[in-house]
Amino acid sequence: MEPVPLTVVPQPGNARDAEKFVGRVAVSDRARKRLLAGVNLLLTDPRRMGKTYWLRTFAAREAAFRPYFIDYEGVGTTDRFLAVTAEGLRGNPELPVRVREVLKTVFDHVDTVGVPGLTLKTYHRQTPPLDLLTKILAALDQGDDSAIPLILMDEVPMAVGNIARNEGTQAAKELLQTLRRLRQQYTRVRWIVTGSIGFHHVLEQAGTTSGDINDLETLHLGPMPDDEVRELAQALLRGIEQMPSDRVVAELVEVAGGVPFIMHAVARSLDRAGGTLGPQEVREAFEGIIDDPDDFRHLKHFEERVRVYYGQKARLAARVLSATATAAPRAWVPLTEALEDDASEELDEVVELLCSDHYLERRGSRVRWRYPAFAYIWARKHNLLERP
Repeated sequence: MEPVPLTVVPQPGNARDAEKFVGRVAVSDRARKRLLAGVNLLLTDPRRMGKTYWLRTFAAREAAFRPYFIDYEGVGTTDRFLAVTAEGLRGNPELPVRVREVLKTVFDHVDTVGVPGLTLKTYHRQTPPLDLLTKILAALDQGDDSAIPLILMDEVPMAVGNIARNEGTQAAKELLQTLRRLRQQYTRVRWIVTGSIGFHHVLEQAGTTSGDINDLETLHLGPMPDDEVRELAQALLRGIEQMPSDRVVAELVEVAGGVPFIMHAVARSLDRAGGTLGPQEVREAFEGIIDDPDDFRHLKHFEERVRVYYGQKARLAARVLSATATAAPRAWVPLTEALEDDASEELDEVVELLCSDHYLERRGSRVRWRYPAFAYIWARKHNLLERP
């Protein structure tokens, strides 16, 4: 009996079923091998690249690890960082008894069903939260059970930046240094640290350098490979009850440029529109997402964060992006040629930032956009191209 073709209902931006996850085979293979070898990983692709979905799927599929997924988005204090970590550990029903007992010495209502947050015991309210964090994670490192503890820490740079603003640079620096010390001291536990903004934007806020994270090995998602993109395109078209013809699949692959969120968003738009589906309808759906403020808001951060994070370098960064956005997809562009030899002394620094933020890739004096779909979106939003 032939296997039933995969069907995926488009759900842009939402956590989805691990059974419906498509692709990222090479990334998963590398992550597995490096974690088993004792290496901890850093994943900082931009928003809407599927980091969280991949993390949850990887955790669900890997029998060698006992995963603890912890989301630090919105965390703004060291106390809250501690509590959210404890909540993430408590949420795994397979948490070892020894760790649960340690949690009970630190927090009230650890075993109470339906309590959304944990409260520090009265006699620990004067204890430095990083000391308590160390105590809890030390317990997680102990034991001889076969499953390897795997901490999946999402949106850590955002939390570090918030703590630097709310509690000062020293608090943020101490948090980063504590996490590094824990990774080095408790080697049975493995870590994947992720964020939709790069650490390079918050290290200065925290009064420290990349030395506090250089024990983490970088892992990139990047654009999905063509074969995986085609598989996802076919599954999404089935999910909207459309025949995945070669021409329609090819156009969906073309406009998405390996970005799974765009594929989901275009498929959802096609489903809403209904009617006959061909390559032109796929292109129109993609262009409509760019032009519609409500549909585009999920992608707007990629356009906005240059202004938000680059400060006085924002104008030069925008010039570099605009000068390279209309090149042929994946074509390398000589920077001095693109900028008509009008490059400032800050150019190398700005290009380095743009590469760290996954806008660009660099090869010597030439650059290209990492995601062709975002190059096209940037060009359209900055009136460098007319809508076809």
